Amino acid sequence: MNYRSFGKTDLKISEIGFGGAPIGYTSGFEDEKACINCVRNAIDIGLNFFDTSPVYGKSEINLGQAIGPDRNKIILATKVRLPDLDDIKHMKNFILASVERSLIRLKTDYIDLLQIHHQVGDVRGKYQFRDNPPEFAARLSYDDCIEFFDCTDLLRSSGKVRYIGITGWDGDYEAQKKLIQSNKFSSIQVLYNILNQSANGKERVIPHEDDQGYGDGEACVINLAQQNKVATIGIRPFANGAIVDGVRSEKLQNKQIYGEHQLMKKMKLQIGRDDLSLAQIAILFCLSNKKISTIIPGIKDASELNEIMSVYGSQDLKKQDLDAISAWYSDPND
Repeated sequence: MNYRSFGKTDLKISEIGFGGAPIGYTSGFEDEKACINCVRNAIDIGLNFFDTSPVYGKSEINLGQAIGPDRNKIILATKVRLPDLDDIKHMKNFILASVERSLIRLKTDYIDLLQIHHQVGDVRGKYQFRDNPPEFAARLSYDDCIEFFDCTDLLRSSGKVRYIGITGWDGDYEAQKKLIQSNKFSSIQVLYNILNQSANGKERVIPHEDDQGYGDGEACVINLAQQNKVATIGIRPFANGAIVDGVRSEKLQNKQIYGEHQLMKKMKLQIGRDDLSLAQIAILFCLSNKKISTIIPGIKDASELNEIMSVYGSQDLKKQDLDAISAWYSDPND
């Protein structure tokens, strides 16, 4: 496993991390046992970055059971999400209580990276993060995020939290820019995959009405983060399930995912890499961007982990492949 620098911190992070959301939504002993074994296998392979959240079902609990004696080998990241805008009034108490609960579930006495699990914008508000059924979460302003950081002072000074990061997905670029330049935050999560390279300064293949953007060209978030020594964590490398060969039937009911999956099959034919699965192409593409510290695919079981790792270190995307993807990206419907 190769390891990359993590912004201005002293951490060395595996360039493939472990997205912990899928292991939180299982039921039954055998399923949970499989999740725990998958985490153990990931640690043995050399993955050292594990990302979770209190809102990911039983993810923190399953991670805590799996980590065991290897806690000091890994970099553990979790998050805090304020349930409602009214909770901002009591932000410090909520953060402290949330972290204490996470420490118990994770069976650890410290968290390496605590992240603000909110969209950020120019003003405080709400946004819809799930369609069916509709669910909403708070959008925090720049000032709210700075207050969040200040509220973690006791946690950082006591050693319970080492670093603070932000999750910048679908946020406001100007707010993200100010937070990156504030010299307070160690990392930012960004959506990054073959279908959505906007964090790297390119327009999306399929524009979304609610996109607020990651900046254009050289002023994009990834470049801005690198210039300010803020680590970039690439999330959703499989584009919510569109960039895999075996798309689950319920996913194909979603018109957006269905359309994006069809585009990806066309892209694979265009670059001519029949020796690789779509998921493997997705991972290798993200790894080709050396400005990103790590990518965190959501991993549920051993088969998904094995598919990803089967090409790691033995295959890559050559310049001609990346050029072909770039040409396809500029006109995917051609």
